[in-house]
Amino acid sequence: MEHKQPFVMYKIAHQLAVFNGYDVLYMNENTEEIWLEKVEQKKSLVVRISTIGFDWKNHLKKDIAIVFEKTKAMRHLLRGKDVEIHNVYISPHTPIDDWEILKKPMMIQEKKPILMKTYYLSGDELYSERDRLIETLDVTYDREVEILTDMQMEQDLTQFRTDLIASLQEKRKKSEKVFSFGKPLVTYFLIGINAILYLLLEFNGGSQTTETLLQFGAKYNPAIMDGEWWRIFTSMFLHIGLIHFLSNMLFLYYFGSLAERIYGSTRFVIIYLLAGIGGGIASFAFVTNISAGASGALYGMFGAFIYFGMFYRNMFYQTIGKNILVVLALNIGLGFVIPQLDMVAHLGGLVAGIIAAAIVHLPLKQKRFLLQGAAFILYCLLVIGFALWGIQI
Repeated sequence: MEHKQPFVMYKIAHQLAVFNGYDVLYMNENTEEIWLEKVEQKKSLVVRISTIGFDWKNHLKKDIAIVFEKTKAMRHLLRGKDVEIHNVYISPHTPIDDWEILKKPMMIQEKKPILMKTYYLSGDELYSERDRLIETLDVTYDREVEILTDMQMEQDLTQFRTDLIASLQEKRKKSEKVFSFGKPLVTYFLIGINAILYLLLEFNGGSQTTETLLQFGAKYNPAIMDGEWWRIFTSMFLHIGLIHFLSNMLFLYYFGSLAERIYGSTRFVIIYLLAGIGGGIASFAFVTNISAGASGALYGMFGAFIYFGMFYRNMFYQTIGKNILVVLALNIGLGFVIPQLDMVAHLGGLVAGIIAAAIVHLPLKQKRFLLQGAAFILYCLLVIGFALWGIQI
């Protein structure tokens, strides 16, 4: 049995991944552990396979608890709403004391419960437990393990391991490709333009002086209603004070460069400008104060990330998603606490960013012309509608 453990583990994992649509989540060849996932009817079916054996029931029980904790920790990485984990042990020996009760389904009673079913493949129960797993998962499986020679097992084991590693590497390459479609050239150019204009403001009366801001194109409703609509555009490149400038440029450096890597330079600049204009128009419609700043365009980056998450949900939550949503929530919260911030422009930029991302769509996804056309029409209607609203009030 000892020499069969790795073979059985990789055989099961290979059958699930190659013939039954499971994705490899994690492999550790040192500890001989593999995690796989498949989504069915909004439920994540997770299979965890390990070749660790246990002498005592309490040791097995402790490992089951650890698997529960690991599953909870990776919950945000799983694609399904509900989680059902199939915890598989493959070992030449079973615990000495009475442990069979641990085979019964277990559940963590939380807001989002996790159901676990445990299987222990050992000795005479190797194939019966394996078949119980197969029947529970309702998957196809080649049951020719029993008739293979040691040499054939060794050859197949090498092939199974190679295929699974290749699957993981392909997944990583896909992720790297998505996050390296473009280079952040436009981001650095925008930072440069904002920096130049900030210095011009400072050397011509100061960036916090009303006259200087108006002279260089800050958003000012009376002037806009007199025909100076270009202020909606120019205001997104001006900043009021050093802290305002530095915080926005730091934001642009980190999040703008990430958005440009995902969308490419052309799509990125379109999203940035459309979001900035959308934020400016929203501010014109609802805020009468003089305002300036790249915040509307920068919130558009959040919108672009949210749109990205709609099409790459699993990748989004496994990489940038959690941090993006936390930063967005904190910024929105601060916006309602600090009265000087133009939250209307921020939220307008966020919504405009989502719509703008839909207009240009994702570079590595098939074009969706109906969606893109509808998004373009929606953007035009919102801009015209807010503009007319601003003129009337």
